[in-house]
Amino acid sequence: MKKFLLIVALTAFFASCQSDNKSTKTVSADGVHTALVQEVLQTSQYTYLRVKDGEVESWLAIPKMAAEVGDTYYYKGGLTMHQFESKELNRTFPEVIFIDKLSTNPAITDPSTNPATLGGTENAAPAEANNPAVAAGPVAAVAEEVLQTSKYTYIRAMVNGTDTWLAATKMDAKVGATYYFTGGLPMADFESKELKRKFTEVLFLDNISTDPKAVTPVQEVESNVNTQDGSVQSKGSNIELEKKTVDIKHGKGELTVAEMLQNRKNYAGKVVRLKGEVTKFNVGIMGKNWIHLQDGTDFKGKFDLTVTTNETVNEGDKISVEGMITIDKDFGYGYFYEVLMEDAKIIK
Repeated sequence: MKKFLLIVALTAFFASCQSDNKSTKTVSADGVHTALVQEVLQTSQYTYLRVKDGEVESWLAIPKMAAEVGDTYYYKGGLTMHQFESKELNRTFPEVIFIDKLSTNPAITDPSTNPATLGGTENAAPAEANNPAVAAGPVAAVAEEVLQTSKYTYIRAMVNGTDTWLAATKMDAKVGATYYFTGGLPMADFESKELKRKFTEVLFLDNISTDPKAVTPVQEVESNVNTQDGSVQSKGSNIELEKKTVDIKHGKGELTVAEMLQNRKNYAGKVVRLKGEVTKFNVGIMGKNWIHLQDGTDFKGKFDLTVTTNETVNEGDKISVEGMITIDKDFGYGYFYEVLMEDAKIIK
């Protein structure tokens, strides 16, 4: 009996190892996926590609394009749809990743405008981009109704004179409040299982805020240091940064901001820990909370590290943060970061 249990245990162990190996993807430090085409299916509006991403096979869907088996493409982000039914193909896919742009160049500088991921079994087809709310932005939306689910917040709002349903990663939204957003992916005949409701159309957003400046697209500009007031506008960001007088004592294993900026290429794709003071904090932009961290050090006039997290802090808090470093991150909408710590854990 013991021998039998040992065999079962070993079988399960090796099966799990194989499963882990199959889940390995070729994702670069800045989030670029490699897609080697294995199969191509065409419909009137979309091209479906069965691809290999490292050792993982998946289905991609993109607005109709010419593609052949053996082609290699690169992409960022995407909108994952579970149990997606294509009526034209008379087929249900367990999972399809909808993306709006494929590239033949691995040096992608503009990610998909729809990096959100839908969970559960909610299913719909992307609508044609004729929704009056879809614009470069920022677009103002006054909330008239708010519905919450476990992962998403649905907001019925007046947008450009049209009654529109918006959906974003779960956030604190209130009736009467004004929100601003850019872009968006309209989904026709969208059914929410949690709400037990079918929407004629929902505009899914990854860029929404109560602050219009936080979602305003801007042109990329080189870092500009004003020697009179010490303010800096970071490349590709519309947030004006001011160097604070900060005194931080770093612990063992904690990098300084200057060390991080000076050696950013060495830390790309690695998890590191830094300590500093929160000089700016923004909530719920592109489904994340954003921290600007300074510790009094600087490298060639650059003194600020941007951090994304799901946790909440206050301006003035002195915290340690731990997360993976990404370099040359481009979210689109003009938001480009030479160095970014993503999905950080806060250690107060």
